[in-house]
Amino acid sequence: MMKKLVSWLSFMTVFCFMLHSCVQDEIYSSTGPTSKEYHSKSFWKEDEKYIKNVMKIYFEHESEIKKIGGSPAWDYSMSMGKYNETFMAVPIVENGRVINTLVCARFDKKVYFRYENSERNNKFFNDIIFGKYTNYKIDSQSNKEKDSTNKGVMCGTRSVSMWYPDNESNPNGSGHWETNYYTNCYSYQDYYDPSWEQGGGGFDYNGGGGSGTDPNNPDTNQNPCEKTKSLTNNPGIQNAIQNLKNHISSNTGGELGWKFNKVGPPTPTTQNSAHSVVIGDPSSINGAYHNHTGTTLDIFSATDINTLLEIARYQDIGNTDNAFYGLIAPDDIHYLIYFNGTHADLPASGSYSDIDIDVWKIYQLRDMWNILNKDTSGIYCNNTTNTLNSKGLEKVFFDTLNKMGISSNKIVLQKIDSNNNISTVIKNNDGMTIEIPCS
Repeated sequence: MMKKLVSWLSFMTVFCFMLHSCVQDEIYSSTGPTSKEYHSKSFWKEDEKYIKNVMKIYFEHESEIKKIGGSPAWDYSMSMGKYNETFMAVPIVENGRVINTLVCARFDKKVYFRYENSERNNKFFNDIIFGKYTNYKIDSQSNKEKDSTNKGVMCGTRSVSMWYPDNESNPNGSGHWETNYYTNCYSYQDYYDPSWEQGGGGFDYNGGGGSGTDPNNPDTNQNPCEKTKSLTNNPGIQNAIQNLKNHISSNTGGELGWKFNKVGPPTPTTQNSAHSVVIGDPSSINGAYHNHTGTTLDIFSATDINTLLEIARYQDIGNTDNAFYGLIAPDDIHYLIYFNGTHADLPASGSYSDIDIDVWKIYQLRDMWNILNKDTSGIYCNNTTNTLNSKGLEKVFFDTLNKMGISSNKIVLQKIDSNNNISTVIKNNDGMTIEIPCS
């Protein structure tokens, strides 16, 4: 009887150890680093569509992309909580260890590959794939994407805690937790035309991507006329516009503003003064509206233009034209601007200092007074009120773009009249502006 009991206990001990080993094998055994099939073994939900599309590009251009030994362990790819086909990281494995990580970022219709050479990130994947842990837990808040100290740079972090037993033969005994982190900060400038030693340039991406169809987040496939119609028919934006018009009619003076948040309903600005509003964090909004008072210049200031650029900078890759900025002023003045370009077309982060902005605003006022003093034709002025008409306002606006080094075709200017008729305003080669009515 005792022999049978000892034999049974011995069998159970071996069986449990084998079972533990099998579980570990399942965790870190991939279908093979060089496999062209993908079976996710990530601890998180991943953007599998993007991962598979990037794999296809990689295998088609492997000779151009691959610059080091090892092979991608695709099953452990991470998209860092992004599901819009924009970013992923994959560990590079050689001789049973992670030797590097390859990050793949999409900007518009191009995917760029870059080797990280980060020991910390290598360890993160190494422990996940080859670690002898018996349990793990992921931080539900571990994917905290945030702005870095430089505008236009996005950072994402993943963390996982793993339980390592003090004795591998006793997985349920004493042990300790170890927490590992993967961090990546990236911007377009990091990937655009990188040296071949870092993984090659951009490759065509035909997988799709893009954002949803939230009414506060207009379809980026729309042309500017359709976009403005959609915006001005949105109840939240209509309420904000009416609020600004009522404020102007009240003659209380000063500026007010409204922010159209990526998450949640529109909210009013809280830092307002006689001739400015503070929009706040541009990464949290899709657009904004504000009023001018009729006492200075009733077109977008250099500050307003820069605000639009920053809102565009924080839109999803390929959706910079999702950003908008609106202006309401006395005498039924109503304009909207969009950015008409890619992230690559945006001025580099930090290009404009506060002094630059202030100087351009002074130039705007000087331009306004020069036009008022010199224009006797009435082309740019309302002679009876000694104010700029729409032609004059638009001239100052496009002159400001020129001073800021922004091509006039990179900003879409739209005018909405008192009957809600929409026109796109463009500048001709002779410097004059014309209005093209939206059908």
